[in-house]
Amino acid sequence: MFIRVPVENLISKREKGIQADLAGQGSCKNQDLIAQEAIEKLTDGILILTEEQKIVYVNECACRILRQINQDRNESDAIPKEIGYLCNSLSEIRRQFPNQHWMMKTKICISSLSIFSAHGRYMKLDTLGKYCIVLILKDQYQLIKNIAMEEAKKYNLTDRETEIWLLQRANYTYKQIASELFIAPNTVKKHMQNIHLKRRGAIDEIRSWRSADNA
Repeated sequence: MFIRVPVENLISKREKGIQADLAGQGSCKNQDLIAQEAIEKLTDGILILTEEQKIVYVNECACRILRQINQDRNESDAIPKEIGYLCNSLSEIRRQFPNQHWMMKTKICISSLSIFSAHGRYMKLDTLGKYCIVLILKDQYQLIKNIAMEEAKKYNLTDRETEIWLLQRANYTYKQIASELFIAPNTVKKHMQNIHLKRRGAIDEIRSWRSADNA
């Protein structure tokens, strides 16, 4: 099972130099570079695996992303095969080019609303005394959703307009939005026309504020 290792525990133990308990599968000291990355990238999923693909460290965001990738599979707690494939590719490259430093990036598209990016590289952890595979995982749709929600608030969109705007920002066509929300495509088109009017109004208002400030 994917168990979160609290980043705040790493922070609280940093000055004491105490080893953190990492889900019962390994540990690393806070002076390791990945601990610093985990602190600096709280919104990203951090996953560290041994070369045998055993979990050394996983934070809460990574747990959620791994569960989402595995949600329709029997072994929901296993390392997703997509992640395993990325790790195997990194291991193969490292075997062929042992003196070079490689980083691999890929996108995992489960559905139009479940798109994840993964950055992987090898990093030596002093505590373990060996190299591990470090993965930075991001929920691409969540990033889009956060931006769209901010825009919806800025444009003062209604609840229905917000739903449509979220899907439109996720690259849904009018027909796909209509199917998703059980409404007619023409209804989607009318809502989008209203949304664009509100956007233009908000942009014009911002421009007028800037002009007044510069006057």
